[in-house]
Amino acid sequence: MASYRIHNIRFYNLEPKSVTCLCYESKTKKLALARSNNSIEIWNVENAPFIECTIAGHTENSVESILWIDSRLFSTGLQGVVIEYDLKTLSVKHEVIVIGGAAWCMDVNQEKTRLAVGTEDGYINTFTVHKDKLIYERIFDKQNGRILCIKWDNTGEMIYTGSTDTIRVWSTTSGHAIHKMITSKNNIKEKTIVWCLAVTDDNIIISGDSLGFLSFWDPHMGVLIESHESHTADILAITLSHDMNVVYCAGVDPVVRSFCKIIMKSSGKPQWVKGIERRLHVHDVRALAEANGKLYSAGVDGYLAVSSYPPKNLVKYPPLLQSPCAIICRKSRCILLRYRNYLELWRLGSVTKDPPELVRSSMMHQLDEEPIKLLQLQTKGDESIISCAINKDSKTIVYSTDTHVRVFNFDVVEGDAMLSRNDTDLSMKRIQKMLFSPNGKLFVAINNNGNENTVTLFKVDKKNLSLIGSFETTKESIENISLVCFSPDNKYLVCADRQCRIAVYFIGDGITAESLKAWRLPKYSCPATAIAVQKNTLNLVIVYSNHKIVEYNILTKSYTEFSNHLQSRLSKQWLARPFPITNIIFDPRNENIIIMQDDLSVFIINKSSELSEKEAKIFKRENGESAEDSNSISSSQSQHTFQVVKKYKHLVYLNWLNDEELVAVEINPTSLLEKLPPTLKQKFFGI
Repeated sequence: MASYRIHNIRFYNLEPKSVTCLCYESKTKKLALARSNNSIEIWNVENAPFIECTIAGHTENSVESILWIDSRLFSTGLQGVVIEYDLKTLSVKHEVIVIGGAAWCMDVNQEKTRLAVGTEDGYINTFTVHKDKLIYERIFDKQNGRILCIKWDNTGEMIYTGSTDTIRVWSTTSGHAIHKMITSKNNIKEKTIVWCLAVTDDNIIISGDSLGFLSFWDPHMGVLIESHESHTADILAITLSHDMNVVYCAGVDPVVRSFCKIIMKSSGKPQWVKGIERRLHVHDVRALAEANGKLYSAGVDGYLAVSSYPPKNLVKYPPLLQSPCAIICRKSRCILLRYRNYLELWRLGSVTKDPPELVRSSMMHQLDEEPIKLLQLQTKGDESIISCAINKDSKTIVYSTDTHVRVFNFDVVEGDAMLSRNDTDLSMKRIQKMLFSPNGKLFVAINNNGNENTVTLFKVDKKNLSLIGSFETTKESIENISLVCFSPDNKYLVCADRQCRIAVYFIGDGITAESLKAWRLPKYSCPATAIAVQKNTLNLVIVYSNHKIVEYNILTKSYTEFSNHLQSRLSKQWLARPFPITNIIFDPRNENIIIMQDDLSVFIINKSSELSEKEAKIFKRENGESAEDSNSISSSQSQHTFQVVKKYKHLVYLNWLNDEELVAVEINPTSLLEKLPPTLKQKFFGI
């Protein structure tokens, strides 16, 4: 049994960004999530939810509402425009100006042919949805005060809006308000703000307001049907279940409460009664979405919570950046940490190698040298970083934003950090994916211009980057590359895209039209969440979002015997895990050991052990006193194929520093909560 030392890095001090809105697309099973820094994350929630791609935020923009129209994504905000995004280039595709100042809300009709936008000055703008653009249709009568929420009815003949003290029913034919319904007040001088609306299948309006009332309105008569004081503070979000029989609401009072629709025996009329309530968040809940029996909720704490009942279940996904968030530099013993708008380079600490007889599992090692922050590199104009890379000796650093690419030379001379701008012109305004080869002699930049995906190779000569050539991935049908990795021998480049396709490219020392060889792996129904190639064997290990594991040998271009046996023997417990695998590494001393990580755990797969049955549980390794306190991972030779080491809360990154030391980057949930504003003060019984 071999043991390894682990550097547990806890100085990755990421600031959580609150979630402002959510929108679910049922056909593609994608969830769009907008954050307070105006970035938009596209989550694939078909299996284990994971961030598929991220549209970088800009300080001059604002995202107050997001909306799917089939597979097209739109947003609007305080800049007063409706934006359509290109999900291939992850940038703005079209912009349409809205009349009436800042835009707060928008909605699309059931046929998805017309879009309505509510503005600061009290105007409703409608647009017709065409294949490649939005065309302005008309403007409705001006109302007093801003429009904060808007919904279409089921027929497309009426629009409902919520604002201060009022809910209005509008005719889409005339553009006039048909009904004006006044909300209740606690005090005549205080205003009641209608924050959110929902519409049932029988066109009943449901509203949530600043007094914590959940109200049901008849739009045909313009009257209140029933009202429930469900919360002690503002209701900011409402959503309906797919069958329209359950409404969920939450807000500044973060308890998610449900109301169920029943039919009264005496009158035969429907009535909404209070159902279950769950405290899924501690801070304000700003967005709710329901899909396939699961409730997605998010808010000020930045976590995406996925809950269901019955059975009672809750999984919370932390507000982390899309992987990779860290890059290890083995030669210089440094690690590059990526934040939203800056990079940090740290030199790791070192320890004295203890005699073998003194080493025991889970022991804490005293550092001879403390970690040192060598560099903090801020982006120009505080733009968001979309990709970054660093060479193994940490002497070349590259990063890209949406508008520029920067190359820097870095070195430590006589204890002083020296950073200089590299004049290399990469002839690119932005790079979506980038990485250096393991030997540091090649640099790869990957871009999608909307029509084709281009992979460009540069030769690294000391501190200079010189262009070798480029190739398109069209022939292999690789469109939007989400994962990319080199083989350890630097000869093969593996690319996986969001459409579940994976291709292997033989690049050798460079590329020419004659030397480039490529082939595709068999397509699977789910996208990959992690890929890695093993040294010597050149086995490509792939883990998909449904936790299926395959091992493919690049040299023989076939699946390995272990992979073929594994498919029918994966345990139900493994397949049911809620977190996706985000990283794969290999034991440098044992070719039969594969190490994987997700947000909570480190998994060890021993290929030499006999595969267990589907019903078998994953063996939990107890390292020393407790797996929670362990500072070493042992590659076990036991009879268990799958083993789990439960060590972390939010494990961001795991990789080898050398053959004897691992680096684990984690974020303590408490450090995230410390950066949040205070919560709503409530008095509880006995407290």
